Amino acid sequence: MKRILTHTALAAVLALGALSPAALARTKHKKPSAERTAAIRKCTEDYNAAIKEANTKKGKERSEAKTAARNARKTCDAAAPK
Repeated sequence: MKRILTHTALAAVLALGALSPAALARTKHKKPSAERTAAIRKCTEDYNAAIKEANTKKGKERSEAKTAARNARKTCDAAAPK
């Protein structure tokens, strides 16, 4: 009797172990559309240009320009098509 219960328990554990990776598998993410990729690329280029321009300034003007660039990038990314 002990042998039957042991084998049954072992079989159940092995079966659950084999099924768990399938249950935990992640779904694949959709590839972003070409429009979104282009919009994000433009946002990044605009941000890099704004930061480069901000680095030519001094002091408080520089920090304000960088903050404005970050905010503009954030809104641009949010407005990009999904």
